[in-house]
Amino acid sequence: IADGPRYGDLEVDSNLPDIRIAVGGPDRNSLVAEALGWDPAAGRELHRQLAERGVAAVWVAPRASLREEWVPGADLRDLERLPLLVVAGADAEGDAKAVDALIADLGDATVTATAAGGGEALPPGDAWDGRGFAVLNRGTPGCVVTSSGDLYMSLMRSCTGWPSGVWVDPPRRTAPDGSGFQLQRWSHTFEYAVVGGEGDWREQQLPRVGHEFNHPLSARVRRTSEAASLPRESSLLRLEPAGEVLLDALKPAGSPLARGSVAPAAPERGVVVRMHEVNGRPVRARVQGPQPWTRGARTDVLETPGEQLAPDEQGVLSIGLTGFEVATVLATPTEGPRSAYDPGVAAHEPAQPVHTRYWLHNSGPAPRGNMPVAVYISPTALTASGGPFNATVRISSELTDAPVSGTVTVEAPPGWSTEPATLPYALAPGGFTLTEVTVAPPPDATPGRHWLAARLSYEGQTYEDVVAVDVPGGPVGPTLLTGLGVDRIRVRSGERARVPVTLHNTTQGPINGTVWAVSSWGTWPGVTPGCQGFTIAAGEQLDCTIDVNGTTIPPGSYWLLAKIAWHGRVAYTKAVELEITA
Repeated sequence: IADGPRYGDLEVDSNLPDIRIAVGGPDRNSLVAEALGWDPAAGRELHRQLAERGVAAVWVAPRASLREEWVPGADLRDLERLPLLVVAGADAEGDAKAVDALIADLGDATVTATAAGGGEALPPGDAWDGRGFAVLNRGTPGCVVTSSGDLYMSLMRSCTGWPSGVWVDPPRRTAPDGSGFQLQRWSHTFEYAVVGGEGDWREQQLPRVGHEFNHPLSARVRRTSEAASLPRESSLLRLEPAGEVLLDALKPAGSPLARGSVAPAAPERGVVVRMHEVNGRPVRARVQGPQPWTRGARTDVLETPGEQLAPDEQGVLSIGLTGFEVATVLATPTEGPRSAYDPGVAAHEPAQPVHTRYWLHNSGPAPRGNMPVAVYISPTALTASGGPFNATVRISSELTDAPVSGTVTVEAPPGWSTEPATLPYALAPGGFTLTEVTVAPPPDATPGRHWLAARLSYEGQTYEDVVAVDVPGGPVGPTLLTGLGVDRIRVRSGERARVPVTLHNTTQGPINGTVWAVSSWGTWPGVTPGCQGFTIAAGEQLDCTIDVNGTTIPPGSYWLLAKIAWHGRVAYTKAVELEITA
């Protein structure tokens, strides 16, 4: 809006513009009238172009270079502080034609405009010399180029306030030096690459180069008993034009896990290829697989088929992309042998059983494999003050295309009884059932905390919910005491160390839980297991072990702690220094 507020004041704006574009002649746009008022040569150039072509594109040079204007506290709202491109016609209809011409001119990412009076379009120092360079990085969150031409990049960035910088679960835990974990005070490794040459970022294909730098090729030698020969060049998936269209995702079609489906993933029935155009220009992309495609279709991110794509005589699919467009294609290969695809143990949690109220364990999203079937007990805290009491068991199915049946086992504290003790279920897709169970404690129930559990198994995983049952008169305090058995870990490169984690069950019943090894970024390959399950009998103590492998951790100073979760509760040990020496 010509008479409205302008962007470019660092007192309120987060960054600075480097050019303005104004549409319309001085009789229709007050901003253009103001600019031409202090640059009469630009006004004469505008009238000349309108007389010759009916449309005009005039470049009004700024009073100074960006090097002089881009300073701390800059205020660039005055017109003469930035270059101005005036796009106009003889009237309002002509303005629309001028904008259409500008859009067409942008097809090659270059706008042609005449500087007022035939002078220099940019002040000295602002002109481009036809060369460029880039610093490739892995994970740098921000950068800035100063008016002097210096490039500054953030090594790290984090939030030291709410929410991620504030410790929630007491007692407060910190890095060994007392600082918050968000300050990231440990050894870091940063990887960069510098590339440069003639031309702009498109001509140097910097998006492709950056993509390759962040996705290095991984190869593995596979030895077979049979002699084999390989072609000099082969591609399992090829996207063309190379460097203009980049691959974002390649996966079997269907997403059964995300949809709650029982159908197995089957790549031979179709694969999903997600790609994007990197130069901001329309392009015809070609998708070639390891064997010819028999059919294809554009889809949305939910893989709903849309426009049908017919393969050419070589079995290659083609799709038109607009500038920077992200597109998803469903491609079906020629009929071949069915794959022996098996999700394997990666689809299962390493610690069993899986607590169905997983969010209480502060462990992120749903467990591996999601929770196709779940069981919950309510209320979540019970008191046995004499005589039987009731609890409700809910069994629910997240499956969307198949019924499910099985049996829930209700496990009472030792010496107690439940009626019923088992709950058979048969659920339709998305169905659930509620059942009342009666829990009867013995007359001489031991004071203290006991546990009531409901458990079911499905597809190789066991899911459980456990609630506390308190008998009055028992001690009050933590139900599980945890501790790290060392004050410092020092390992030579190439050597190993074992870190004990001590767990003490103070309750009257068994506890199932999980121990996570939590350590600095960069140490995870050498700190194992990352996750392990445990079971502790009532009143017993258990020692778990975390292994530190100095071979796979770069020399440096880090930290390590153990996180323990059980029955909807979480505890963290203190963090100790982890030092890897050369």
